[in-house]
Amino acid sequence: MRRPIISLLIGAVLAAGALFIVYNMRGGGRIAQAAVVDAPVTAAVLVAKQDLPFGEVIKPDFIKVVQWPADALPENIVASRNELLEGPEGERIVIRSFVAGEPFLRSKVSGYGGKPVLSRKVTENMRAFSIRINDVSGVAGFLLPSDRIDVLLTRELNGRPENTVTDVIIQNVGVLGIDQLANEEADQPVVAKTATVEVTPEQAQKLALAQQLGTLSLSLRNFADLEAAEVKRVSVSDLGIDTPRPVIRNNGIYVRVRKGADKVENERVRQ
Repeated sequence: MRRPIISLLIGAVLAAGALFIVYNMRGGGRIAQAAVVDAPVTAAVLVAKQDLPFGEVIKPDFIKVVQWPADALPENIVASRNELLEGPEGERIVIRSFVAGEPFLRSKVSGYGGKPVLSRKVTENMRAFSIRINDVSGVAGFLLPSDRIDVLLTRELNGRPENTVTDVIIQNVGVLGIDQLANEEADQPVVAKTATVEVTPEQAQKLALAQQLGTLSLSLRNFADLEAAEVKRVSVSDLGIDTPRPVIRNNGIYVRVRKGADKVENERVRQ
């Protein structure tokens, strides 16, 4: 008599367990409810469908909507398509470049009817300063907006050629534009007359003074090399070559010079 009762109880327990498992697999139990509670909450966000360079007019075809975690929304995000597109005063433009999939932020788009002026690219509390360059001092035209550079000053001390020195006066500054080109997506070499860099107010003062003292040259940095290097002044003596030395006589100043393979001594340069 006891065996049938025990068997019946065991069967009832197994049946109840099976029903519990089936119930939860169908999403009706606490496990499924917990999963629903833990699911991330998302919000619709406008992102760039493609890379957008500085100055690009924002068009409907450049926008797509994606779901973004609600607790990780960027600050100053553009809330709606109507807010992003053309308004009563004209179109909006890109004032800081976007990569595909990047959310549209108010800080990176202009107001309605905006223009791609360079001042929009200058970081807060920084300054834009233009440096005169040529095909040599401008890295043979391979310098482009968004590159990082060092600025070198070459000058004569006491007005004597043999005392010419070169100093690195500023390291790791960003290039905002080359002549009138400010597009960060530009990839073609440009032989320019000016390079506009982003510097602090103090660095702008140094550059203004340095341009009056000698010749400025630009040195292109590796894009991943952001550390300041230890540098020292380089003088003519560091080159390891002979330099003309003036010979002072009563009737003028002479120097010893070499023309090709012929050495000409005591050529007068000043009475």
